[in-house]
Amino acid sequence: MDYHKKANLILSIVFILFLSAAAAEHFYPGYFGVRLVHFVLEAAFVGGIADWFAVTAIFKKPLGWGFHTALIPRNREKVIQAIATMVQSELLHVDLIRKKIEGISFVEYLIDYLNKKGGSLYLTNMVVPFLQSYIKKQSPDRLANGILDYLRKNADAGDLVSTVQGVSGWALNHGYIDIGLNRLAEELWDKAADGETRQVIIRYLEEIKQQKVSNGGAIFRTLIGFVEMSDGLNLDEAADALQVELLLTLRKLKDPDQELRITLKDNLIKGIIELAQDSESEKRIQQWKGDLLKDPSLVNFLENLITVIQERLTDSSGTLELNVLHRILYPYFDSYWTEMKNNKALQERINLFIVDLLCRVMKNEHDVIGNMVRETLEAYTDEDLNQFVQDKAGNDLQWIRINGSMIGGIVGFVLFIFLEFIYNPLVVPAVINYFQ
Repeated sequence: MDYHKKANLILSIVFILFLSAAAAEHFYPGYFGVRLVHFVLEAAFVGGIADWFAVTAIFKKPLGWGFHTALIPRNREKVIQAIATMVQSELLHVDLIRKKIEGISFVEYLIDYLNKKGGSLYLTNMVVPFLQSYIKKQSPDRLANGILDYLRKNADAGDLVSTVQGVSGWALNHGYIDIGLNRLAEELWDKAADGETRQVIIRYLEEIKQQKVSNGGAIFRTLIGFVEMSDGLNLDEAADALQVELLLTLRKLKDPDQELRITLKDNLIKGIIELAQDSESEKRIQQWKGDLLKDPSLVNFLENLITVIQERLTDSSGTLELNVLHRILYPYFDSYWTEMKNNKALQERINLFIVDLLCRVMKNEHDVIGNMVRETLEAYTDEDLNQFVQDKAGNDLQWIRINGSMIGGIVGFVLFIFLEFIYNPLVVPAVINYFQ
């Protein structure tokens, strides 16, 4: 049984007892107990009726009485505004929300969740498809024109010599110069080892032979003929010997301790250092840069380069771990992930950043809370709005009715005692004697 039914039941019982007491007093008018019970029940019934009227007047017109009744439907806009303001400004105030979320360790939850998923590998697997999709959507010609426009606008602002020196110094400190030389030696070795290089050597030797024969006299040409007939001059063997010697030289280039490698590296570093000291070299570089940026074919080169990069980065053949973009990003993700897990200070800074970000968003969008409450309540009919208030405070309101009967009975009892033993026997005679 809900409290509304309980309140109605109690009021009904009080009313029935009141009628019974009134009938008893009619038949036994002189009995003290009967008069006391009748007086108390009358007061309890009046208190219950008064509070029933007051509570009912909040929602509708009791007994059709329209003077200051149906308060919620009549003050619909004020009620909705008051509820929205209370929820937004008191129940869900920004400072209160911040105190609640400051105690939440978002980073710990995030680390625990990502650890279960695979950590840095999971993060890389999540990011790579997104980046691939983004890269695929980019237009090579638009990117090429954009890059070229940027380079042309900022051509004079940048110092190419200083940039080259800075990049070279960074590459030297991190060992990338040696890596580049190793890669260069490998590429040259592969190129020198193929059959096409051998044919180039043979053609070069043929050109030398023809040049010498043309410039020599009749006796020299005759000697050359005899040498060729006796197989003393075999260009194929000479080409093989030169190719082997070239391969041996290039193999030495891969050894960091070889004099050729050391000399090449020293000359490269020396040339980079001397760039800033040679004004003529700097002018030539600046001139070359200007001419290059004006070259109409540069946009086609950039477009083709971007297309190749896009194809390499977005290649989905094989497993995701074999993807070029995955291989590029995974070491960085793994390094940063390890650093974040072991660095408590970093975790605190990240958590503080998340809290500040959430609070900033909630502060900027805090009015949305009130608007949501307002829009929700405005969609309610008067009956729905009444039911909403009754669902939230209905039991307390019905207790007002129950208490009305109880307090009315108690006040009636006290008032009856006062009238019977103080007012009628003492106060009334004293007042009458005073005025006589």
